[in-house]
Amino acid sequence: MAIKPGHHEYDYSSWEDEKIYEKAYKASLKNPSEFWNKYVDDISWKRKPQTSYSNKWLDGGVSNVCYNCVDRHALSTPDKPAIIWHGDEYGERREISYEALRKMVQKIAAILKSYGVKKGDVVGIYLPMIPEAIASMLACARIGAIHLVVFAGFSSEALKYRLTKSNAKAIITVNSFKRGGKRIDLQQNIICNINIINLDDVTISDNMNTDIEWQNSDDDLFVLYTSGSSGKPKGVLHSALPYMLYVATTFKIIFGIRIDDVYFCTSDIGWITGHSYITYAPLFHGLTTVIFSGSPTYPNADRYWQIIEQEKVSIFYTAPTAIRSLQMFNKKFVKKHDLSSLRVLGSVGEPINKSAWKWYFETVGNKRCPIMDTWWQTETGGIILAPLRNLNQNPGLAGKPFFGVEIDIIDGELVIKNKFPGLCKSIISDNSYTSNAFYNTGDGAVYEGSDIKIKGRMDDVINISGHRLGTAEFECAINKIDEVKEVAVVAVPDELKGQTAFAYIVPIVSNIDPEILVKKIINSTRATIGSIAKPDYIAIVPDLPKTRSGKIVRKLLRDIANGIETPSELHSVVNPEVIEDVKSSVNNPIFCPDMCKLP
Repeated sequence: MAIKPGHHEYDYSSWEDEKIYEKAYKASLKNPSEFWNKYVDDISWKRKPQTSYSNKWLDGGVSNVCYNCVDRHALSTPDKPAIIWHGDEYGERREISYEALRKMVQKIAAILKSYGVKKGDVVGIYLPMIPEAIASMLACARIGAIHLVVFAGFSSEALKYRLTKSNAKAIITVNSFKRGGKRIDLQQNIICNINIINLDDVTISDNMNTDIEWQNSDDDLFVLYTSGSSGKPKGVLHSALPYMLYVATTFKIIFGIRIDDVYFCTSDIGWITGHSYITYAPLFHGLTTVIFSGSPTYPNADRYWQIIEQEKVSIFYTAPTAIRSLQMFNKKFVKKHDLSSLRVLGSVGEPINKSAWKWYFETVGNKRCPIMDTWWQTETGGIILAPLRNLNQNPGLAGKPFFGVEIDIIDGELVIKNKFPGLCKSIISDNSYTSNAFYNTGDGAVYEGSDIKIKGRMDDVINISGHRLGTAEFECAINKIDEVKEVAVVAVPDELKGQTAFAYIVPIVSNIDPEILVKKIINSTRATIGSIAKPDYIAIVPDLPKTRSGKIVRKLLRDIANGIETPSELHSVVNPEVIEDVKSSVNNPIFCPDMCKLP
């Protein structure tokens, strides 16, 4: 049975018919508060707000995110599976009911309180994709603490930066975990002075209990770091109740969820997708969410399809990088499994190319499942653009804006022109970040008919397998190497990852051993940022093109790396003689074999 929306004049529940959508979308822009009021009742309130928006979202409302995602379902459907976990090997499976999840959350919350954690404190979470990771997020929400999830693939230095900048009071972790047949140590990466709560060692008593800490509309839920154009990641802060309203509503309408759906998202809680559409939105609606801590190609390239068949998954949400990777394997890995339970497919993290879209639609969905090719960011909290949920879709287009979100394309950049409940509250140390009238997304976009196509980043950010990493972060890591005099990193297209990093290196001496230098570059980027970060191409050059003021002309270097024959910015270069050397090195770059498996 479909989850029924409230009764209202416009059919906001329909994300299939273009005429219905257009009428409802225009109405939602004319009166966004009226639109959001329709979905306020989906939340269980201790005190209901008078309106969805006055001077701030859900002003006067009091509720709790954990209560909405766990406790109310534990009361109504205690035995229903909340989380189904699949591990690294075939047969590794755990099923956590809503009542069992409630007990797990309460116990972790009690442990946090025993360490002195209270409402408003920041708690780091450095865990693999296990049920305890989701429970730890919910435990923070239960007591009003702010969780800071750090992707388990990030290095000790990247972890320390995030914990220090956010003034985290404690961190939840485990000693190690297994992925792709390999044992990965975690606790050894915690090198800062902080309370370490190791779930491997902590004895959790069955009689532990914690009361709900009720949250006001402006209380915070989490901070999550993402890359911008600066040299350091930025901490994006989201308010609890407005964020919950947005992700729950987008999930409900865009995917057309049903109460008996089994939902499988392949992301990690270290990224915003894992927050919004693995943890909060599915559990808010009382669905069963499937999580996977292994590699999609280990031991064989059918892990996703095996899980879908076994659990009878109806909604599957993954990244274009994963789709492209699995597309390279024989179709037999897909066809040997019964995927008839699938109803809706999804794509997230980066634009999907037409070839991957077609394979996904035909081979996985058997030409009967619409593909929700969604676009959104850490800053927006939830989905902003998605195609209509029908079989008459335009492959590779991000589709249409969600209700109540006014978008525009200005000078080739996608811009959001109004406030909406999913938009982040602020950036740590920069409270003015979202105070401007417009939110500039940094992504290039064009209209194709009535749909929007995302063209990729316009700033110095590289979208590698859906993970945003700043070029300045790469440069800072490489500049730590004594043998490197100067470095410039730019983005280039990659058939598998979408984009990858191309590094121009000026060494201290001209006769340096390239193999030794490349090893040091890879080691430094992985140690500074994490296992997902390294340049795939390196060009060793005698110098870099600069302006008279000494600024590296990165736009020119990006043009050359991307094969543009008439590069821009040529007029501003004070040392044009280096350009031919740069071109020659780009034509014969050092290719770094990919040592990183799929994230």
